[in-house]
Amino acid sequence: MLLIMIVLFVAWLSGWCIFYRLPFITNLTSAKRFDTNVSIIIPVRNEANTLPKLLQSIQRQTIQPREIIVVDDDSTDGTAEIAKNLDATVFSNDREQHGKAAACWLGATKAQSEHFLFLDADTFFQTDNSLERLLNEYEKRGNSGLLSLQPFHQTVRFYEQLSFVFNVVILVGLNTFSVLGEKLKAAGAFGPCILCSKTDYFQVDGHKDMPSGILDDMALANRFQKAGFPIHLYGGKELIAFRMYPEGFKQLIQGWTKDFATASRATNPFILLGVILWISGGVGSVLAFGMEQWPLALVIYCLYVLQCIVFAKRVGNFKPIFLFVFPFFFIFFLFLFLWSLIQTYLLKSVTWKGRKIKL
Repeated sequence: MLLIMIVLFVAWLSGWCIFYRLPFITNLTSAKRFDTNVSIIIPVRNEANTLPKLLQSIQRQTIQPREIIVVDDDSTDGTAEIAKNLDATVFSNDREQHGKAAACWLGATKAQSEHFLFLDADTFFQTDNSLERLLNEYEKRGNSGLLSLQPFHQTVRFYEQLSFVFNVVILVGLNTFSVLGEKLKAAGAFGPCILCSKTDYFQVDGHKDMPSGILDDMALANRFQKAGFPIHLYGGKELIAFRMYPEGFKQLIQGWTKDFATASRATNPFILLGVILWISGGVGSVLAFGMEQWPLALVIYCLYVLQCIVFAKRVGNFKPIFLFVFPFFFIFFLFLFLWSLIQTYLLKSVTWKGRKIKL
């Protein structure tokens, strides 16, 4: 029985190993004022409720982009009109190929600036100098490769708390936040926020001709890596945020299951093993209460609670009180991951924003 407790403790330690660090872009490192040679490209489909918040946050920035391009992918809710009213340049994706990647490519071919910043419509800048800090960091990195941030997850309603584990696993699954750091190859980029130079983007063919159903952020990062360009990954806390799946529980289910199983294939085996061990240990810490060493099980359970609170503060504004029942979140993650596997490998299709996407 003591051996089980040791295994559970090792499982808890594995959590720290796979999510050892998460770098953020904090303050500006210089007083330099950047030019406005950046195009912000926003692919949209039925984002009338979310897009205004992003565009208004852009308008408040200390430096303004040269242009804001919104690519409308057959919206039916007036998204294009809203974008025009907020001074964005709107293009309609009336080509045969639809989807986010096709919209991004269309926007890039229309853009005039030397840098491209791709943003999802449900993101928004948290501070007035967010854009300036992004460009400053990219310059520090030599204005080369991809710079990508995972937005800080803003939750409002109770069901949104269920995204906690998914947010952690998304970050961990890109390989670079473990104790091994950047010794492991990045498995992709964060689709909601990607910054790159125009030259690099077109050199690798950017989002050109990406098949529908593919993870565009991972595919784009792979193209950059094959060309020898670096991938720079950060957390978005105090810079950029989003509220995911505000339309309800059904949207949350569809959103998290549409590509999670596919994304896991790119995760390093060492990291994947750590994730499995961490989640299994979390669930097992509850079952261990029925053993003679229940006081040790209680200690491990409390350690998991504290660890989850630390992780949650890195990725979003999740309520610590709910993390006292963290096994429920772990089990929910397992069920949705199983459903994602079924959709990916058996049904070979997912539904998202009214479209059935073949995988």
